[in-house]
Amino acid sequence: MFFGLVLLFVCSGTSVVAQTIIPSWEVYNEGNSPLPNNTIRCLEVDKNNELWIGTDHGLAHLNNGVWQVFNTANSNIGDDYIRALAVDSSNAIWIGTTLNGLVKYDGNSFQSFNVSNSAIPDNYIKTISIDRLGHKWLGTVEGLTRFDGTSWVTWTTTNSSLSTNNIASIGVGLNNEKFIGTINGGLIYMDNAANIVANYYILNSGVPDNSALKVEVDVLGKPWYAGSAGGLFTDPGNQSWISFNMANSYMLTNSLTTMKLDAGNNMFMGTQLLGLMIKRNNATWTFYSTANSDLPEDHILSITTDANDNVWIGTYSKGLVKLHETILNVDEFDPLNELRVFPNPAKSNQPVYLSRTVDNATVTIVSADGKIVHSEFNESNISTIHLPPLSPGYYFLSITRAESSCRLKLQVLE
Repeated sequence: MFFGLVLLFVCSGTSVVAQTIIPSWEVYNEGNSPLPNNTIRCLEVDKNNELWIGTDHGLAHLNNGVWQVFNTANSNIGDDYIRALAVDSSNAIWIGTTLNGLVKYDGNSFQSFNVSNSAIPDNYIKTISIDRLGHKWLGTVEGLTRFDGTSWVTWTTTNSSLSTNNIASIGVGLNNEKFIGTINGGLIYMDNAANIVANYYILNSGVPDNSALKVEVDVLGKPWYAGSAGGLFTDPGNQSWISFNMANSYMLTNSLTTMKLDAGNNMFMGTQLLGLMIKRNNATWTFYSTANSDLPEDHILSITTDANDNVWIGTYSKGLVKLHETILNVDEFDPLNELRVFPNPAKSNQPVYLSRTVDNATVTIVSADGKIVHSEFNESNISTIHLPPLSPGYYFLSITRAESSCRLKLQVLE
């Protein structure tokens, strides 16, 4: 288990809000646990705060250190390739598979719904959401499907205004409306009567991406989308899109693989190459990767959180990770308040200038993958920093003074 300290700061308003974060890590894989496979496609926490894990070789269940594994060799699950999970109000687990469609597990037995015994349009279930009426909504490559326990309704490009049948994600709003993300087909809005009321894509709106791999709805009812190329974005109302990307935020990449919004409105985002990014509700950011933590792999497929403030992370090939953060907050006035650096973008091996003079400060430059590329301490007053030779890209410029700090995003051009 790894224990470390992470310092986060945001420069805004009239004070600097400092956070000391103590992360601890636990990694479960095929070598040290009964986990059936190291590829973790999906994660879900049930009503009893127990973890369900979808892998490429069956379904795993973890409860207070006790494991159960369900696969085609020891159960009637029907398929070992698990792609989606959801929990209903009775705590039954709904399982999306690659070859056997939708499977329900009520704690005692498995029931399958596939193309041979139901009106489900495809056996490959990419995503599952359960709405406020208990209806199951499924995303497949053959369309969007709703199952009310008795009958099936499917929306496709041939019978609706869908521009693609490839459904990647489904979010349920506070009024039971649906926010649907597709692959290359934009966003679909449905009202609570299951009428398609809008299609949004790059050419007809300000939405930054035609693909949304995950949709989460916050406590105010706003949908948040994880774009495959457009970063993180939300619709606060009237489709006035707000985006977080590499150009306007601390985002290390615009390509997200998954995300999870916790009860405290903190956003956990997975990437394919750069590990875990966290956008917190107090406007600070945290980044964990193999370069700066015990995260075993930077390719993340799935994320969920539990009632004990644990973050569960599913990796592509290195197993399951449990992250627990202890966060200590300190609010204080500091001269680093509203510190800025210019020009930004800057040029390698050239000076940049601070918006105010700072003394007794440590200047650290960190690359986007978490590596420290330059660090220096300045006892005297400084307002100019001469950049070392740097490759083009995004960096973090950290100015630390006494017990406070400010971290600025800096783009370096050729």
